[in-house]
Amino acid sequence: MAYKLKPALIGGGALGLFLVFTILLAALPVPFIRTLGCCNCLWPIAAGLLATMLYVKGSPTPATALDGAILGALAGALGGIIYLIIGLPITYFVNGLEAMDMQVRQINPDFPLSGLALLVIGGIVAFFVYVVLSTIGGLIGVPIFEKRKAAEPPPPPQDFGARPGGPSSTGL
Repeated sequence: MAYKLKPALIGGGALGLFLVFTILLAALPVPFIRTLGCCNCLWPIAAGLLATMLYVKGSPTPATALDGAILGALAGALGGIIYLIIGLPITYFVNGLEAMDMQVRQINPDFPLSGLALLVIGGIVAFFVYVVLSTIGGLIGVPIFEKRKAAEPPPPPQDFGARPGGPSSTGL
């Protein structure tokens, strides 16, 4: 587990920073730059790949699919927490609740949630989406970066199952 923590922290930190960075870029009035917000579903996959790559480089044993899944989930959880702590308040101050509420009311005028509740629930859903996508990225990363073969167990001895004293100790 100690080998997994550092790559997961690096991948999760990078994920959180990229998520916050895309929120800040979305605040700019330039239309092309605002489309970078579409990358928020690619960043978690890249974070899982990054964590897996760093783990494979530093691990003394070959990585398994389980290792990739754990690394991806840890990186996604850390990136999601950074998003919840830093990204949601920035979203609140950049977009405002009125604009979000107006967009929801255009789609469904009778939607029961509004304002801050909608922002928080959306952030929690995004957290779980980031964990799932980052886990997928970790699973994809193992076959890409792991080129070492797992150690095979030694073959059984040639006379496996024979009695002491030779193939037949009864003399028949």
